[in-house]
Amino acid sequence: MVEKELSVVEQLKASRNPLRVVEDMFKEAQEGIPLSDEYIGLLKWYGMYPHINHEDREDKKYFMKRIKLVDAKMNLEQLEVMAKIAQEYAQGLVDFTVRQNVQFHYIQIKDIPAIFKLLDSVGLTSRMASGDGPRPIMTSPVAGLDPEEIIDVSSLVKEVDTYFDKNDDRFCNFPRKYKTGISGCGKHSAAHEVQDVAFTAFKTEKGEVLFDLTVAGGLSKSKQIAYRANRYVKFEQVKEVTVVCAEIFREYGNRANRNKARVRHLVNEWGLEKFVEEIETRLGYSLQEGLIEPKITPFEKRNHFGIHKAKQEDESFIGFATNSGRIEGSDFQTISNLCKKYNVKGLTLTSTQNFIIYGVKDEDAQTLADEIDALGYPYNPTPFRARLQSCTGKEFCKFGITETKEYAKEVVKELEKRIPDFEEDVMIAISGCGNACSHPQIADIGFIGTKVRDEEGNRVEGYDIILGGHLEGTKDSRIAHKTAVKVTADKVVDFIVNLIASYKIDNLGQTTLKNYLNIVELDK
Repeated sequence: MVEKELSVVEQLKASRNPLRVVEDMFKEAQEGIPLSDEYIGLLKWYGMYPHINHEDREDKKYFMKRIKLVDAKMNLEQLEVMAKIAQEYAQGLVDFTVRQNVQFHYIQIKDIPAIFKLLDSVGLTSRMASGDGPRPIMTSPVAGLDPEEIIDVSSLVKEVDTYFDKNDDRFCNFPRKYKTGISGCGKHSAAHEVQDVAFTAFKTEKGEVLFDLTVAGGLSKSKQIAYRANRYVKFEQVKEVTVVCAEIFREYGNRANRNKARVRHLVNEWGLEKFVEEIETRLGYSLQEGLIEPKITPFEKRNHFGIHKAKQEDESFIGFATNSGRIEGSDFQTISNLCKKYNVKGLTLTSTQNFIIYGVKDEDAQTLADEIDALGYPYNPTPFRARLQSCTGKEFCKFGITETKEYAKEVVKELEKRIPDFEEDVMIAISGCGNACSHPQIADIGFIGTKVRDEEGNRVEGYDIILGGHLEGTKDSRIAHKTAVKVTADKVVDFIVNLIASYKIDNLGQTTLKNYLNIVELDK
């Protein structure tokens, strides 16, 4: 009876490994067999989502394709291949995501064999870049590079990812996505507070390196700051704990309601103590009790812009800002060419849609920094450019209500022109819908796409405004609070300019804009 009520896709997901189904589909597509509408949704297991057309219907000719960067890094050969895909198959559009991956647009099914061949030639894949399974692991973009990191977790991240990949029959078909973070970053740049399960390195007073375990974080519509599990995890235990948490979610996560199908809902239903008890039962041993939270870097200080001396002798790494995470394909190619020219080791992505070039010879660092800065990717960015994030928006996403990427780029330029002397750290996030993939809930100023009435009463693109989001561990993090204010898209810059002007006139006794935004009350 139940099976008759399930769609074809749901039956396939319940009975087979969706990855195998997708791989069979690709073989059929190569033989000229068109994709059935029933199967389009399964492509997400290979990082693919249909574009929409101007009537807001899915356009099954073109797809967005996400490429998984296991440790957020691309070496020179991988960077060259990615630039080639951007130019030849993606109409020159490249987006960097908040999960340290690359998204291409305008991908066609007929080009998939060639793209797969290119990716495979340099050890890259889009397998499980998205879909209902373990997502790419959030980690430090400067793992193995930064002299100030607590521990290099690069090998650990790769080991955990490889385990999930090789055991895809067990781990690719979850109730929904499963997001993890493993980081040894001294600046805590992997945003562990909003992951389903995360491991954050710290040093004890005796100099031992342990990981603080946090669970049940997440954003989207059911946003929540993670809980500390009150357990410390050793390096050699991280993989096993990650796998056990995945098994618990796979077996007990809510499969009847996708709105409740995340780790945080399971933890909230069970209670934290029961969830931790289940972890330890499956492990067969107790984890070390950890009642004290390590000191965590405030969100606004988690960046690596500029030229930094690397661990490696005679080498540096350089952090650059994008504008809202989008890179033109021609610029991507130029960056690849410059990296090859200076024989650097590669490029790595941050969780704030920016990038770092690493393995740069000390004597070349300033010259390379200046050349990429001249392309429009500054290494000493303005506060607006440094931390403005945007999602895909209605340009390509079926959920999008407002256009975001190109719009956000213009917002940055206008703010830089109208408030050139503003120097405080500020994070602005622009999202095309309530799913909020650009993380407005943890931004200082968040814009969530909606339809609003303009002065003539017409329904136009606009934004709900939320303020005061922040990350700083489980105790001091906060989700941005709602305001009663909505603005039309053409008034967003004016709103930000006026808000900062109000802060300068009367800061309400606060020393930073961030703190001011957490207490200010806005008039409708």
